[in-house]
Amino acid sequence: MTGPGARQMAGGKHLPGTDHESPVIRMGTDIVRQFAHWPDRNAAAEEIATHIKKFWEPRMRHELMAHVRLGNTEMPLLLGMAAARLVDGDYDHEEVKEPSGG
Repeated sequence: MTGPGARQMAGGKHLPGTDHESPVIRMGTDIVRQFAHWPDRNAAAEEIATHIKKFWEPRMRHELMAHVRLGNTEMPLLLGMAAARLVDGDYDHEEVKEPSGG
C-alpha cells in the first residue's frame, strides 16, 4: 500500500517521492554498482547509458527519463549522469553493435 501523496504512473509504477522504489530505478542502481569503482565517472556514466540503450526496452528508458524529469533525488548520481546521455526515442543502431562494459 502506498503512503499519502504517493504518485503512480500508468501500470501502477511509483514515481519519485513515493514510498516504493521503482523497478527501473532498482535495476539502474544494480548497473551503477558494476561501474561505481571506475575512477572516470564520465566514462562510467557513458558505459551505463550504453548498457541501457542496448538492453532496456523503450518503455523502461522512458520510465527512467520520467524519473529524471520529475526530479527523483533518490537515484544514484551515476544513474542520473547516464540518463542525461539518453534522449527519449534516441537509438543509434550502429552504437549498440559495439560491445559495452556491462
